[in-house]
Amino acid sequence: MGTTLYFPFEPTQLLGNSMNKNKVLALSSPGGHWVQLCRLIPAFKNSNVVYACTYNKASELSDDDNYYVIGDVSRDSIQRIFSVILGIVKILKKEKPAIIITTGALPGLITIFLGRCYGIKTIWLDSIANSEKISMSGKIASYLAHHSFTQWENLSGKRIKYIGRVI
Repeated sequence: MGTTLYFPFEPTQLLGNSMNKNKVLALSSPGGHWVQLCRLIPAFKNSNVVYACTYNKASELSDDDNYYVIGDVSRDSIQRIFSVILGIVKILKKEKPAIIITTGALPGLITIFLGRCYGIKTIWLDSIANSEKISMSGKIASYLAHHSFTQWENLSGKRIKYIGRVI
């Protein structure tokens, strides 16, 4: 089991005087990405967290949790990108989060990009499965996200920091 990931700052400190200072959009693809995202939720215990994933509401969440199902897209299904973008834009306009955190994959990268367009602070955490190299989405996110993190110390660098693992 890896070390626990602790942010070297309170994530909401990224926000300054934002109007929706405590609203966080936590978004990921299913499977391991989702598991890792759920492990980060305690870092946002004082925030109003809105969840989004590419599959139906996960059992980790209660009926009271605000949850959106978003379309899935990958390099193999790029023709779906416009409907995914439209779905994410609807969530951003409705929820107006102050911060976006994602563990990937491509839907998370799209959300990071759109979040930047809307002036939302963004955090990317590359999947722990990427132990030998940063994912393609992670490499791109390192240029787009306000903060980018890897879960492998040997992969950290100028734009991607290591602060621990969630699993």
